[in-house]
Amino acid sequence: MPKILEKEEVLNGRGHVVLYGSGTSAGGYFYRELVKGQRSYRQRRIPGVSSMQEAVQAAVDVAFQLHNDKPDPQAVALIGRADSTPQNSKTYQSYVVTRQPRKQRIEDAIDAFLKEEQKRVDVGLLAQKTQTQKRITLTRHLLPYLRNHKYISYTNQITETTFRDYSIYRADATPLTRNNEISQIKDFCKNYLVKHRLLTADLLMDRDFLKRGQIKQIDKMRNPAVSSEDWEVIVRYVRGHYRNTALHLPNHRIHYWRTLFWHWILFAKNSGMSPEEILKLKWKQIEIVDEGRINSKGERESWEVAYIYTIRSKTKQAREIPVNQARELRRWKKLQEEYLARHSIQATISKETLVFGNPHNSFRAYGYTNYQRSWREVREAVQEKLSGHRFSRHHYTIYSMRSTFIEDHLLKGTPVFEVAEMAGHSVTETQKTYAKLNLRKKGAEITLPRLGRQAHPRVKADLFE
Repeated sequence: MPKILEKEEVLNGRGHVVLYGSGTSAGGYFYRELVKGQRSYRQRRIPGVSSMQEAVQAAVDVAFQLHNDKPDPQAVALIGRADSTPQNSKTYQSYVVTRQPRKQRIEDAIDAFLKEEQKRVDVGLLAQKTQTQKRITLTRHLLPYLRNHKYISYTNQITETTFRDYSIYRADATPLTRNNEISQIKDFCKNYLVKHRLLTADLLMDRDFLKRGQIKQIDKMRNPAVSSEDWEVIVRYVRGHYRNTALHLPNHRIHYWRTLFWHWILFAKNSGMSPEEILKLKWKQIEIVDEGRINSKGERESWEVAYIYTIRSKTKQAREIPVNQARELRRWKKLQEEYLARHSIQATISKETLVFGNPHNSFRAYGYTNYQRSWREVREAVQEKLSGHRFSRHHYTIYSMRSTFIEDHLLKGTPVFEVAEMAGHSVTETQKTYAKLNLRKKGAEITLPRLGRQAHPRVKADLFE
């Protein structure tokens, strides 16, 4: 048996990484694991590593490759297998198996992968939005890139250099978008192509294979907060011209939609909830409480606050958000009821009804693309009047209202921990925003000159004089 110089347990004891010191494998790192029911091991060399630490990190992929190859019993490397001779002498056999990846048409592989992912969506293991993003990346970007740019039709034609030009091909996309697409393509390669032996696992271990680009701080601000001046311009346009022009259209559904969109953006900006959360919001998740306030005359006035209970789609974090939207929510519910009565729509609004549902489709949610399209229409209509965000070169997006919520609260002096709790953000991410805004708040304190009499110089005192 070859001499073992180093040995580390991996995968919770399922296997070991060993460094051999003798024999033909001397100086090589291997992943090996015991074959159940036998006095033998199966193993595979870990390529491209020069230390035990690197070998341990790469062992997971090699183990994955070893199990997916499913070799025949004779094709497994046998170490220290007992012979059946009376002397019980040990013999050693070593077999090297080379498997060529099978092939499948790229479009068929993508289609099969998306069907597998849809099953995960159906049982709640994957968000529908994530599945949609994967479909867009693979069908609209990856497939044309391979077919028209690289002239690749089959999966076994993919090599280590195939995706080196992908970032150039997608130069029009933002760096974050490109990196997200590369992650989704890598997921497709790892969880479908390698899994079905349509691609060699060694490719995924190449650091240059599907390498993500560098992200700068400015690239992370692709959803900039809307300034108060720009927000006033947007809301005034949506509430007025955008809705009023729909009154003269023959289809009354357009005016209903634009009225809904008006209330939707007001709620999004004042709640900090993500679009996915708002699309699923039901009336039962809203509780309106009259907190009251004392006016200058010492009299109590009504002051209603809407408390929203929600679970963040991305992190599954439950939270309650106090929102200054009680009046707007009451108005929106009344407008909905009037619309149902005016057009004789046989539907009722209950606690289980979606707040921003479609009355012509049993109050099911409108598609996310509808909100994106309307936001784009509004933004382009008022573009000349918008100043934009001082720290970002990107246009305002649907997610900008969530960023606005965070910035507004930080500028108002709401503690960072409370803002992070309401937004469902990590405190670290919230503090990054706070750091930039805090300098703006302290601008006067930092830059104003000292006024009045000339300051006396400070004199130090020495206690030992």
